[in-house]
Amino acid sequence: YFISIEAYKDLIDETGLMNEVTTEDWNEQTIASWRHSIWVGVYDPRGFIFKPTKYFKCVRDAYCLERMHRAFDRGLMQYGMFAATKRADTSTKTETATSSEAIN
Repeated sequence: YFISIEAYKDLIDETGLMNEVTTEDWNEQTIASWRHSIWVGVYDPRGFIFKPTKYFKCVRDAYCLERMHRAFDRGLMQYGMFAATKRADTSTKTETATSSEAIN
């Protein structure tokens, strides 16, 4: 399934296990890498030039990378990041305090 970065953030928030979740859209920072990946194979074809059985795969991958570039460029797909920290477990702190009180 594909879901938006915001929807994934909402799913994380709903668990109640994480502190504040931050998200960022990295389309602008990564857009050049899609076409660059294609040109790496053009500039240095040693990885597939001697493997005729891989020609179709290389053409297919280049086509897919170009389509992904266009989708990111048009806003149809997003490349993003989300970050969060796990909440402190308050139940173990309470249990520890209760057990130490029982010992005293």
